[in-house]
Amino acid sequence: MTDIFDRIRLRPRQLRTVAQRRFEDADYLRRSGDNARANGVFYLGGFVIECLLKAKLLERYPSMQRVPSPDRLSEQDRQIWSLIYRAHDLGQMPRRLPQVRQNLAVADEKQGTHRLETLNSICARWTIFARYSPLMQKMKEAEAFLDNIRDLKEWLR
Repeated sequence: MTDIFDRIRLRPRQLRTVAQRRFEDADYLRRSGDNARANGVFYLGGFVIECLLKAKLLERYPSMQRVPSPDRLSEQDRQIWSLIYRAHDLGQMPRRLPQVRQNLAVADEKQGTHRLETLNSICARWTIFARYSPLMQKMKEAEAFLDNIRDLKEWLR
């Protein structure tokens, strides 16, 4: 019997499902309007991006889905394996996804948007340590953050 605490390796489709569910959780907190829930919106929103980037990494490096342990991998492959299965380092993930960055840059130029800049900003700023922060954000800021997540989510699917 499995439960939500079991460590399992997810496939890209499953990671996207998890991302959608956590987005809905963040949106539910946002709709509460309660400033005390704003940090949760930020944390869950960043987690959405993490799941979607990991799905993209698994698609770019499909062999990683079959690697039981990184012990026999090259140093470069070990880094990728770690990004997918151990790390929460959003700052490193887009660097391994040049096609995603290129697609966003092209769309930004055509549409006059700043999605690549937004993704880079979120990835540089967000960290799992937000879950431990005693500081409180405002819901107005969380709403803007989640709007950016909503927009990026469509491009990272």
